[in-house]
Amino acid sequence: MFIERRQTAAAVALLLIVGCALILLVYEARTGSITRPLAFLLSGIGAFWLVSIWRKRATIDQNLVDARLIVESMPGLGWATDAKGNFVYVNPSVVDYVGKSTDEFNATGRTGLEAVHPEDSERVTQAWLTSMRTGTPFESVHRIRRADGDYNWFHAYGRPHLNERGDIQGWYGTTIDVDEKRRAEQRLADSERQLRTLIDTMPVMIWCGAPNGEPIYQNPKLLEYLGATTEQIRDNNFGVVHADDMAGFQSTWADCVKQKTPLSLICRLRFNDGTYRWNRVTAAPLLGENGEIIQWYGTNVDIEELHRTQEELRSNADRLRLMLDTLPAFVWCASPDGQPTYFNEPLMKYSGVTLEALRGANGSGFAPMISNLVHPADAPALRNRFEQSFKTGEPIALKYRHRLADGGYHLVDCRARVLRDCQSRLVQWYGVIVDVEDETQAQAQLQKAQHQLELATRAASLAELSASIAHEINQPLVAVVTNSGATEKWLEATPPNFERAKKSARKAADAANDAAEVITRVKALFRQSGGAKSPGNLNTVIEEACVLLRERIAASRCDLRIELQDDLPEVLFDRGLILQVLVNLIQNALDAMATLNGAARLLEIRTKVDGGNAVVDIRDSGTGLHDTEKIFEPFYTTKHNGMGIGLSICRSIVGAHAGALWAAPSEPSGTVFRFSLPTAEGEPNVQ
Repeated sequence: MFIERRQTAAAVALLLIVGCALILLVYEARTGSITRPLAFLLSGIGAFWLVSIWRKRATIDQNLVDARLIVESMPGLGWATDAKGNFVYVNPSVVDYVGKSTDEFNATGRTGLEAVHPEDSERVTQAWLTSMRTGTPFESVHRIRRADGDYNWFHAYGRPHLNERGDIQGWYGTTIDVDEKRRAEQRLADSERQLRTLIDTMPVMIWCGAPNGEPIYQNPKLLEYLGATTEQIRDNNFGVVHADDMAGFQSTWADCVKQKTPLSLICRLRFNDGTYRWNRVTAAPLLGENGEIIQWYGTNVDIEELHRTQEELRSNADRLRLMLDTLPAFVWCASPDGQPTYFNEPLMKYSGVTLEALRGANGSGFAPMISNLVHPADAPALRNRFEQSFKTGEPIALKYRHRLADGGYHLVDCRARVLRDCQSRLVQWYGVIVDVEDETQAQAQLQKAQHQLELATRAASLAELSASIAHEINQPLVAVVTNSGATEKWLEATPPNFERAKKSARKAADAANDAAEVITRVKALFRQSGGAKSPGNLNTVIEEACVLLRERIAASRCDLRIELQDDLPEVLFDRGLILQVLVNLIQNALDAMATLNGAARLLEIRTKVDGGNAVVDIRDSGTGLHDTEKIFEPFYTTKHNGMGIGLSICRSIVGAHAGALWAAPSEPSGTVFRFSLPTAEGEPNVQ
């Protein structure tokens, strides 16, 4: 250290002077220039002075040692330069960090600035030269290269040492490692920059306010939305609020500032085009440890579309409620567990109850609704059905007797379905109740009228059917007379021909039986309930019908083809009524081909099995039909002298046997009438 060297040189010079003075005193004493006592006195004084100097020197040396220890123990990088800026001392921390000694620093001629980061070098050099020129303290924050090549941030301080005349004798300084602090500040600055960028770019309107509520910041999104500047909002922050909402906004905001509570309200704010749009304004205070407001932070969210949608939904809900209250139907809603939530006005008037009365004081579910509104005889079944549906979510569809406001009961049809969310959870039950009392009574009356009509049509068809029956019964009666005469003739012969007589008598008996069978079927036609149903084979009835109509079939000159399935299953039917159906259908087929001149007349009768049904086809080659369904309507006919009730009766008979009768065009011409009856083992397959 250069001060230590100067102090050492001064001490040595002083000792030489004192030593010379003592030698001179001894010499003078010997030569007699001064007395010996005086010489010894002067020598003692010199020796004492010399000892004092050495003691001071020892104290200075100790202080220097202490100073060196302090400097070398400092956590920073200590250094000293001469007046020209050349390093005269660096503490061990500098040597350890940079890896260079004082001489190595000065050897470069740049006073150690080559260890400074290249990006900071020019700035640090200019600051150092300025301090050396002006004598002002030196201060800089820059990066210094470590011995391994990495850079750390340091804060360097330097002060000049001046003599009595104010001249700079040298510089003393320290350089403190602030890398962690600098990096923390850099991270904080980056975070603040990112936060500022986020706030300025995010599509949300953000603002800040002072503790007293005055606005101090608005992000660009908010300024763009309002079409105002920060100064304009600061001067009149309530000027962007709709006049009708301003008083409420100011009052609410003042209360929040006073009570230090968050703000949340909906108001209209002026948009940049001059219109007003609905916004949700929210804010919360940042409180210090003492509970005082540090700053307000708030956001504005444009909810104009949401507000319009809500208004539209509210309007739609009002219209829907009005519609439900005016519909000629009874509408109700219930929670997933069956708690009634809504009865429309007609239902409450119809039942004479209110929704609150049905809910009960503790909301006891649908039990009060059933006990109050359902006939006691229907209540158990209805309760079980509702409980099952509320558990499983199955639709409800049933009829029961509903109690009216006057205490009477009407039959109603109740139907309900459940609304499910996206996860298939039950959300709400929606149901409708329709009074079907009048309809039920009307249906009963209609069924009675239809039954009476059926009896009437049977009687009305007597004239038409009697002519056919008379023709058919006349044939076997003629055969009886003829064969009886033949029998008598053969018995009167000489000798009597008993064999021939037996054959004629047998033929007469068969013809009589045929006539009796026809009469039996006619009697069955006019019995209200028809004959008893029993298992049988349709093939035998078809053969019987063909035998009954053999004379007319022969007279019509048509080709009869019968294809009967051998293993046709038995069906449960009234033999006489089905025979009547076959006779009527065969006669219709013969009538359809009666007008054909020269064309082939083909009548086909087939049987087959289709699923669980025995099917009979009666096909003709006539001119065909224009409407294969209307012909089954009562009193509709295509014949000049027909009554139009035969096919209607046939369909009623087949329907009473759980079967079906229908017609279809036949190829290449004609019509096929087909009826099916369920077999004894199968299920009906009604077309």
